[in-house]
Amino acid sequence: MRNNLTKKDIINSIYMQLGYSKKVSENILDDLINEIINSITLNKKLKISNFGTFSLKRKKSRVGRNPKTKEKKIIKERNVILFKPSIDLKNYINNTDD
Repeated sequence: MRNNLTKKDIINSIYMQLGYSKKVSENILDDLINEIINSITLNKKLKISNFGTFSLKRKKSRVGRNPKTKEKKIIKERNVILFKPSIDLKNYINNTDD
């Protein structure tokens, strides 16, 4: 069973379904990804209808510990991206027959 969806897989899907060349399909995917990243960065939130909402959250610095060595280290302050799926996506996932 395959767990990863690669960029190449998405490009091939665009190529097969829409009939564009692979180079054009790659440009379409790159533009989409860049638009998503820019929107999240600028607006701190991005909602894609029937899919979900991405939001940017600032995490404070804290003390972490390596479980093997018990060594303590400071984890720096950073941004993290959160994803909340839409109700439609949740319903689709839960109603799919295996």
